[in-house]
Amino acid sequence: MGQKNTIDEQVQRFHNEIVEVIKKYQFRDRNQMTCCGISVSQCYVLESLHRHGSLTMQRLAEKLHLKISTVTRIVEQLVKKGYATREEGENDRRFRLIKLTPDGLAVFHEAWQNVFESEKMILEQFPPESRELLIRFLRELSQAVTGWQSCCCR
Repeated sequence: MGQKNTIDEQVQRFHNEIVEVIKKYQFRDRNQMTCCGISVSQCYVLESLHRHGSLTMQRLAEKLHLKISTVTRIVEQLVKKGYATREEGENDRRFRLIKLTPDGLAVFHEAWQNVFESEKMILEQFPPESRELLIRFLRELSQAVTGWQSCCCR
């Protein structure tokens, strides 16, 4: 019985802490990204294209954990700004490949530099030996969330 109370209390504390971190991190990101003229969502798309190369809408949606309709709207905004292109497949016109343009790459690098500097300031708050533990914890947390999502009823 004591174990159940302990895990229930830990769940509540975990929830409170992770919600606070997520809010602070996302709002910090919003402020950083808008200085480059792109939204947080647009920056995540640019980052995915930079990291993984050209992607189909389906793969991009999977990478971002978003619906295709949402990604389509974000990509449309990036295409209008000249930061991405949509190219039809050679054999199947329904197949669209999203590519980063040189201007998109430049904006991504500018946004990334802002994120890099702010994340560096966060990591510098921890002793060097704790940084790797923090990074490992975040990786394991991400894997746990992925595992939970894969078995979750929708």
